[in-house]
Amino acid sequence: MSVLKTATLKCVAHGMKFPVGAMDRIAELQLLCDLVERLRPDCVLDVGANRGQFASELRGIAYRGRIISFEPLDSEFQALSAAFADDPLWQGQNLALGSRSDNLEMVIPGLTVLGSLLSPNFESRSVRTQRVNVARLDAVLPALLPDWQNQRLFLKMDTQGYDLEVFRGAAGILDRVVGLQSELSVRPIYHGMPHYLQALGCYEDAGFSLFNLSAVSRSAEDGLIEMNCFMQRQPDRAA
Repeated sequence: MSVLKTATLKCVAHGMKFPVGAMDRIAELQLLCDLVERLRPDCVLDVGANRGQFASELRGIAYRGRIISFEPLDSEFQALSAAFADDPLWQGQNLALGSRSDNLEMVIPGLTVLGSLLSPNFESRSVRTQRVNVARLDAVLPALLPDWQNQRLFLKMDTQGYDLEVFRGAAGILDRVVGLQSELSVRPIYHGMPHYLQALGCYEDAGFSLFNLSAVSRSAEDGLIEMNCFMQRQPDRAA
């Protein structure tokens, strides 16, 4: 047994609490960096960008390629625009993505990262709504990235229960997607969202294999609530 493991076991046995959340994030960023280095994407499609947190992390782990961020909320898109203003390879679209073109009402809790096109299964003190335009990714990408057919794409989805709808709306460009990230809920926090195994099965059926699962949120009583899955295209179904 290693010295580190022995010391860790002693600390746990004596009731020491480690910063599990911070350790989860460090491991997630390291594995995201490893996956990006392995897949070498030319462009990252950042769906559900909020204020640009994910794209900023990509820059922080030394990804220097193109990023296209999609954020439907006007207030958050304003902050996102400020984030990419000085980055010529990062652009944004004030738009929601789904499986069909539409104009839908988005429910926005006080914490805007939890805004969704689905009804929340939790209470929030401050809730507002906004009508947003929804489009299919495979319909809008050719105008945003004219040479997309020659690009290696990475699809990141964080749309609070709507990821599978985004994925279905990307069907026409999936043959160029070499990897993806999607947020999965073990305990659904929105009405009508898919079971996490259903989402994983859909991604696997489309030719992607699991690279990593990382915790996003936990409850002391119920355990794991949400997690991120990182997937890469299966070698025999390469883009």
